Amino acid sequence: MDAKNSNNYFLMYRKLLNSYNEFLTRKVSKYALSPNEIVVLTTLKETSKASEIAIIANVSKALISRSVKLLRSRGFIEIKVDGKDKREQTLSLTEEGEKLASDIEVYKAEFFERAFYGFTEDEANVLRLLLQIMCKNLNA
Repeated sequence: MDAKNSNNYFLMYRKLLNSYNEFLTRKVSKYALSPNEIVVLTTLKETSKASEIAIIANVSKALISRSVKLLRSRGFIEIKVDGKDKREQTLSLTEEGEKLASDIEVYKAEFFERAFYGFTEDEANVLRLLLQIMCKNLNA
């Protein structure tokens, strides 16, 4: 692949990611959430550990920690010290956080419905598989 084509891939990726972040940020604008706070809220359905959220989101633990503190101060999440490892915290959504996370999931589905408009099921599956291959190659 030549440098010009690879640059186009990066530009398209950045545009897609920026569109996604801007879309979600706009949808939850009354809460003034950052993209990282949105990631924390939605990832709490997969794991309750801040360190695992950092791995899933591919961001630093410090960034997740800051987002967790802000979300806690705003009443969206609760923090408990892990019984086994006092350095690890167990996070959970409050009732208000659950509602907001559910709303965000609806907005995410809306974004992807719009982004995948006109795709056949096979085309969407091919894209998913190609992205998985790329991620696998980069993690090797």
